[in-house]
Amino acid sequence: MSPAYIQALCALAKQAEAAGHGLKEPLYQQACQDLGISRAKLLTDLKKVKVGVKRKRRADAGEVSMERDEALLLATVLHEGKRKNNKKITSLKTGLDMLRTSGLITATTVDKETGEMRPLSNSAVSNALRAYHLHPEQLAQPTPHIPMRTLHPNHVWQVDTSVCVIYYLPDGETELVELDKAVHYKNRPDKLAAIEQFRVIRYVLADHATGLLAYRYYPHSESGENTVRFLSWAMAEKANGNPFHGRPVKVMVDGGATAGGLVRRFCQIMGIIDNDFIVNQAYNPRAKGSVEKGNHLVETSFEQGIRFLKPRPANFEQLNILADQYQLWWNRTQIHSRHKQTRLAAWLTIKPEQLIKTPNADILLSLVTEKPATPKVNGDLTVQFKTRVWDVSHVPNVMIGNKLTVHWHPFRESAAMAMVYDENGQEQHIELPEKLKNELGFYIDSPIMGEEFKAHADTLADKHRKEIERLSAGTTSLAETTKKRADKNRVVLDGAVDPFKASREELPTILPKRGTEIELNLPQYQELKNNAIKIAMFLKARLGDDYSNALVEEVKQRYPDGATNSELEEVLVNLANGKTAAGRPRLAAV
Repeated sequence: MSPAYIQALCALAKQAEAAGHGLKEPLYQQACQDLGISRAKLLTDLKKVKVGVKRKRRADAGEVSMERDEALLLATVLHEGKRKNNKKITSLKTGLDMLRTSGLITATTVDKETGEMRPLSNSAVSNALRAYHLHPEQLAQPTPHIPMRTLHPNHVWQVDTSVCVIYYLPDGETELVELDKAVHYKNRPDKLAAIEQFRVIRYVLADHATGLLAYRYYPHSESGENTVRFLSWAMAEKANGNPFHGRPVKVMVDGGATAGGLVRRFCQIMGIIDNDFIVNQAYNPRAKGSVEKGNHLVETSFEQGIRFLKPRPANFEQLNILADQYQLWWNRTQIHSRHKQTRLAAWLTIKPEQLIKTPNADILLSLVTEKPATPKVNGDLTVQFKTRVWDVSHVPNVMIGNKLTVHWHPFRESAAMAMVYDENGQEQHIELPEKLKNELGFYIDSPIMGEEFKAHADTLADKHRKEIERLSAGTTSLAETTKKRADKNRVVLDGAVDPFKASREELPTILPKRGTEIELNLPQYQELKNNAIKIAMFLKARLGDDYSNALVEEVKQRYPDGATNSELEEVLVNLANGKTAAGRPRLAAV
């Protein structure tokens, strides 16, 4: 700008400042004509020369023309017009127009000079919302929180899962591949479905008292089985020199699969019950901020380094071995800002009474069952469980029409188990063989009509029914019982029962009985015995060319009632050591 132009602008600025309300526009129009410039350029250049000129405060500055009821109604529309991620989808102008059109608010002010009603501008409405502390930006402020404390190491474990967005396994034998965010993201469900079976799920555990982190990787998706595997690994003693182990007092998880029935039942078995199993409220990540921060630390410290490896881990086993090694080093060296120690050093201050040791992970997994079901026993001594049919004829005291407690062991080969109690009240788990069908829908072990005949052994109901019939007839054999019961004139128990005696005598006074508290023990597992055919198939599959019929006869002599898989494994060990199936040394020519 030339000096003459600047001088003209300064003069115009003083004239406009001295002019009253509504009289500036003629001055601007005349200046545009004299200087040969547009109104926009004039106003832009005027701002440059007005530096140091104090603007007169508006007479109505600080006043709120909008009623609070109208402001509250508008704030409600704007608050509800947000996504769950707090992204705004209803603007102030849109909400204001909707409410005005609907006749719910007017949002007007009175011109003090003319007395006319005119609508408030968007900026005036925004200022009113701020004055009433109802503006969306003010309402978006987080709720105040109170920091929580824990008492000692292993007091509270926070567990969280996350899909690894950087690395996933295309199959079990190839190297890790980086995920292309431009292709696989939430708005392309077809692309996400294509890689769903290849996803890697990161499980992270944070010991709240010390900040120690433990993490492992599992395939596909978050599930109850993966959660139990992770907790079992975390509780058990580890072989790589990592001292972190033991059962926590409390476990904190998110809702969903990590809080499902399988996980709850596992925690109940481990003694983590009632309020000690804490499920976080949805959309409240601050409640388990330690593990949320832990997820970020794992991603930025461990996972970021994988892209520099050559070769990269080829499968989950290699990935977890690498993770075990790294997290042990990380916990031993990284100082926590709260207690000013390394995480592992802080955890090692745990006292003996605070460290609750557990068996190894395999034993822990063998105790895990899903919530038991109680199917009804069918007439052929089978039950339907998980859409499959199971044979229960070998279960003690089973009765047709009664319900049988059956549960699922997801970590055992024979997963369906019947749960019964012996005469001492001890819980027993009995494996159930599945009833398989052929292509015609018949059970493959059913007898052939007209050629074979099979009958189930007497059930408890059969035994009791025959015992009652013999007692009623006063006989000792089945033939005598059948003959005597055919007599229509027979009297039950030969008239020894007087059905009306109680009505002739005074009823005795009955004192209340004291009971005995039940004691629950660990279940005992009863393996299913293999018959001669299954024994031969088992030995032939394991021995190959070393199999012989004489060996089967030898096993049958040792186990005339059939042999379990464990007993057959013992036979194989004896044979491998040069002994007989019974474990005796073989004779050899000297």
